Amino acid sequence: MGAEHLISDEETRQIAEGFLGTSPWLGDVEWANESIVIGPNAEYLAGFDGTFPADAKLAENQKWSWQVSFSDPAGTKKTLSHEGVLKGLSDIVYGDHAGAEGYRYMRIAQWFTEPTVARRTIQLSTSDHSSICQRALYGKIVFSTGETEGPFGGKLDFFEDQRAGESRPLTDSTSD
Repeated sequence: MGAEHLISDEETRQIAEGFLGTSPWLGDVEWANESIVIGPNAEYLAGFDGTFPADAKLAENQKWSWQVSFSDPAGTKKTLSHEGVLKGLSDIVYGDHAGAEGYRYMRIAQWFTEPTVARRTIQLSTSDHSSICQRALYGKIVFSTGETEGPFGGKLDFFEDQRAGESRPLTDSTSD
């Protein structure tokens, strides 16, 4: 997939917001907009304390991004950022998931493979947001994501109901 298919900063922020919005057991949520730099070699702009100076000179493919910190149910301080959400997304899309876990991730994989314009018009569920962020934070699902649909009740196009105005696939209407 080329640069025209990149997951935007805004898309990853929406995933993090969806995760935090459905996880009331997470506390001390603190958003730090435009406090980190993302892009090639961005880590070299950070000072010894890990923070980015407000007057940092950004290279061509670098930009300011978001970061959110919170406490998990165990009281451990966790942080999510654009790159963290991308890591969780990559773990799901490119990981080897079998059985029910693989089926649960099919929605996310389909969303990821959509062309950019189409992807930005369809929405992942809050359960999908939670799965992506948990994979980013813990490398696995550690608490329920609210999945209620069984493995045999779903559609192959999980976003069919969100595709307004598009023509439906043609079916064979001939009968004997």
